[in-house]
Amino acid sequence: MAIVKIENLCKKYFLSHQATAPHASLKELLASFCKKIFHRIQHPFSSFPSTQPKEEFWALKEINLSFEAGDRIAILGHNGAGKSTLLKLISRITEPTHGRITIKGRIASLLEVGTGFHPDLTGRENIFLSGAIMGMSYQEIQKKFAEIVAFAEIEKFLDTPIKHYSSGMYLRLGFAVAAHLDADLLIVDEILAVGDAQFQEKCLKKMNEFGSQGKTVLFVSHNTQTLLSLCNKGVLLEKGQVVAVEPILACVNRYIKSCPSSGLFWQGALGDEHLFVHRFFLTPASAQTDFFTQAQKTKLHLDCTVTKSDENLIIAFSIFNAHQQVVARSRLCDHPEFSQGLSSGSHLLSADLDFSLFHPGEYFIRLEVEILHKKIIIKDEVLLKFHLYSLSPLNKLQKEKDRGGISLGNLWSKA
Repeated sequence: MAIVKIENLCKKYFLSHQATAPHASLKELLASFCKKIFHRIQHPFSSFPSTQPKEEFWALKEINLSFEAGDRIAILGHNGAGKSTLLKLISRITEPTHGRITIKGRIASLLEVGTGFHPDLTGRENIFLSGAIMGMSYQEIQKKFAEIVAFAEIEKFLDTPIKHYSSGMYLRLGFAVAAHLDADLLIVDEILAVGDAQFQEKCLKKMNEFGSQGKTVLFVSHNTQTLLSLCNKGVLLEKGQVVAVEPILACVNRYIKSCPSSGLFWQGALGDEHLFVHRFFLTPASAQTDFFTQAQKTKLHLDCTVTKSDENLIIAFSIFNAHQQVVARSRLCDHPEFSQGLSSGSHLLSADLDFSLFHPGEYFIRLEVEILHKKIIIKDEVLLKFHLYSLSPLNKLQKEKDRGGISLGNLWSKA
């Protein structure tokens, strides 16, 4: 059964452009002010004509979507793709320019910290206010009240006006209310990034339970690891239009491919009189994906030509995490077969990579070529980038701070 049905949805905004520079001179400001004064004297009952040209901007164009009960939908796209606009329209915060949205059941949305709260009311009062806005009776809210308070962990501040809450307390209470009141559709924007890792994991578990109860979740996040763990379907938006609606693995892969500098393949002609590099690439996990999981292995390949053999020619690669910290390095000369260097001619070299030795995260592989202690030939010019994910259950997700490094694997045993 379709909980949400979107038909030919469009949203248009008008962008104003200043006719004069924002830092206009005093002379220009005085001239503009005088024009307005003279216009008011001559035409006391008409407004001053706008000198600011307006440009039409279509945030969404011809969107047609349908979400079923129990679906956990990831909305993906780059900044400006229309993700937040779509959620605001579904939440009925703004009206569409054209088209129609049909929703069966109650909506609970959390699009920003403190959504739907009144700052002068206490936490207790805002819980009842939010429930009433959703159309719930006092008895229904009272039944869920204890669960909401326990989840939000704000017992001590329950009767304090929420204008005195920190952003983290706002978030905890907002999510607790949205997730526990009897809604059929839960809408969550990137807002979870405000919370700490422990609370984020708590929220993800709750959203997973929400979906398993036959309810629908719409979730926007740039954290693709989270989306893979939570969602079963994905919608990819680009410039206000739907590019794809497909299973989450395929949608995340399509999104990663559309990101700049996300290639597993480098090709060119780079080097000097000693060596030229033609290709540097990773074997994809499959024909359908450009990312890897911890259960997989792959090969790193280097296609090069040695034009002048030298035993001091060092060919190596370094692996960096998202913080640009080196987590692993390998040199060709450390292998006994290549300890005396490469002979002149063409070579296709490969190195095995076992991703069970890495924590989930984003990684870069940098090719490094030099004449030992004399000359750097290649250092920052050849770079690959790949994403590594864990498909573990939600209750085993690693905290963000633990990602992006070497894993020692399963070393534990029972004494």
